[in-house]
Amino acid sequence: MNKNTTDITLSAYFNDIVIGYYEDEELVKQFGRQLGFDVDMDVFMAVSFQYPSDMNVTFEDREKLTQAAEAVIALSEINGKINGKQIITCDAGVCVILITHDKAAMRDLQEKVKVTAAEEVAKIPSERKIRVGIGTIESGIKGIKHTYSNAQDAVKAGEIFKKDRVILEYMGMEIYSSINQMVVNFGDRLTRTVLKQLGETEKRVLSKYYKCKEDIAETAAQLGMTEEEVKNSLAQVKINTGLDVNDTEDNFKLHFITIAKKVLENDEKIRRNR
Repeated sequence: MNKNTTDITLSAYFNDIVIGYYEDEELVKQFGRQLGFDVDMDVFMAVSFQYPSDMNVTFEDREKLTQAAEAVIALSEINGKINGKQIITCDAGVCVILITHDKAAMRDLQEKVKVTAAEEVAKIPSERKIRVGIGTIESGIKGIKHTYSNAQDAVKAGEIFKKDRVILEYMGMEIYSSINQMVVNFGDRLTRTVLKQLGETEKRVLSKYYKCKEDIAETAAQLGMTEEEVKNSLAQVKINTGLDVNDTEDNFKLHFITIAKKVLENDEKIRRNR
């Protein structure tokens, strides 16, 4: 972005900001005013439409998301008044950044976005699941960066922890996003000591046990095992690792390790398919 720019689209404007190439904050604010909003006073919220992270997304795939993105753009009065391209290419899909004058208006808009986005995604022909990430409500240049990255992170965490959801709000996914990032950075160190001491049956039982909210009867039913077999497997976990599911602190560690295992497996799957 430079002072000779006279015709800038909203997508180019936001890309210059979220990617971080701007040098002159006053110039950024000036172009915002020319487009019809105040970077410091107005509020922003990113909405990201994405395919799975392990998918090789083509131009044609992204084009399928255009109508859904445009329907969301139309919900904002400010966005609706701005001409030109507003859709940003990002990660495994596209993103739009909505603008309102205050947080109350954005919260009202947010509810409409969730309904409209879900309806539009349902119309898109795709063999792979499309998810919608909704970023935090922010203001300022740094705030635009935050809502943009938060919308992407909500989708990434949802792929692992909330696989059945289409709409993923960062405010509901924040803890999962943090766990996801921490595990990607330190997961191997966190898991290798315990997991290498467990057999495949113990790993499978432990994973299903937490998925079934620590209900032994439900775990047994879903695995096609007897309750006694499940109990024996959990007892074997204690023998092999020293960690007891009936101890509060040990139980937390084991639960976290099963989550970390899932995250690492997903991360490895993404790397293999790139």
